[in-house]
Amino acid sequence: FQTTEQIGTLFVTVNAGKAESYGFEGQMRWSPTEWATVFGTYAYNHSRFSTGARDGNRFRLSPDHSASFGVRFEAPVGTAGSVDFTPSVTWQSRVFFDDDNDLPSLQAGNLIPDLIQDEYQNSYALVDARLGFTTADRRWRIEAFVTNLFEQNYIKDAGNTGDSLGLPTFIAGEPRMYGLSLSLTVGER
Repeated sequence: FQTTEQIGTLFVTVNAGKAESYGFEGQMRWSPTEWATVFGTYAYNHSRFSTGARDGNRFRLSPDHSASFGVRFEAPVGTAGSVDFTPSVTWQSRVFFDDDNDLPSLQAGNLIPDLIQDEYQNSYALVDARLGFTTADRRWRIEAFVTNLFEQNYIKDAGNTGDSLGLPTFIAGEPRMYGLSLSLTVGER
């Protein structure tokens, strides 16, 4: 696996080590009643360098664990259609934004050495919710939604070119968002 290291103002291609990755992904769906469906996912991802300059480091943007869980409740509204409510949560473990895992020892050759390990995101969870109404013929649907309900602060990415000058850039995750959607299904059913 090759990568680049900064030495002064030069970027040099180096052997980052052998790459090793294995894991597991699973999903489940269960309907204990006519009006409730439980769903979830889980992924384990062990992605590491096993030799070379980054021996033992995690791959960039590769959490070891990620999971989601939710429940969909649905009930008829007379003969007009049905209403549903779906709360859900997604979670992921710690991630690094560069294969060097922002280790100061691997950035000592930078024009401006990065001496602080701060370009990572600890584990976090996001909660979303949806409330919708679907007509009896299932052609029309209106839905209210909110994402990141509890306004969780998190970082999606960091480092990039600015990091080579001692000024890493940080890309914030989406704040709470809410809205309405209206959909129409056309054609034969």
